[in-house]
Amino acid sequence: MGIKVHVDIAKLEQKLNDTQLRRGRLAMANDAHQAMEKYVPKKEGYLRENSKVAIDGSSVYYVQPYARAQFYGFITNQYGGPFRIHNYTTPGTSRRWDLRLKGNLSEMAMVKEAFINGAQWHE
Repeated sequence: MGIKVHVDIAKLEQKLNDTQLRRGRLAMANDAHQAMEKYVPKKEGYLRENSKVAIDGSSVYYVQPYARAQFYGFITNQYGGPFRIHNYTTPGTSRRWDLRLKGNLSEMAMVKEAFINGAQWHE
C-alpha cells in the first residue's frame, strides 16, 4: 500500500528567485546603511556623506581614505605599531558601527523587515 504525494513548489520558486532576493538584499542594505549612520564617527561629516551601497546590496562602502582606521579603531603610531582610537568626537559613535546596529534589536528588526518587504514576501 503506497501513498502518492504531489508537491507544487511553483510559489516557492517564485519567492526564492534571484530577482526577488536581489531586490530584498538591496532594500536591506539601504535600510542598514541609514540605520548605521548615527553610529559612524562624525567630526566634519565626510565619512558619513561619502558612503554608498553596492548595486547588488551585498555591502556598504565607506570611501574615505581613513574609513578603515575608523571602522576597526586602530591607527599606526609613530613607532609603526597599532594604536587604539579612544576619543571619538561625536557622542554615541565608535568603531565597528555594524556591530552596534546588530546589537540594537529594534533597528535590526526594521532591517529584517526591509528585506522581507523588498523581496515581496508578504504576499
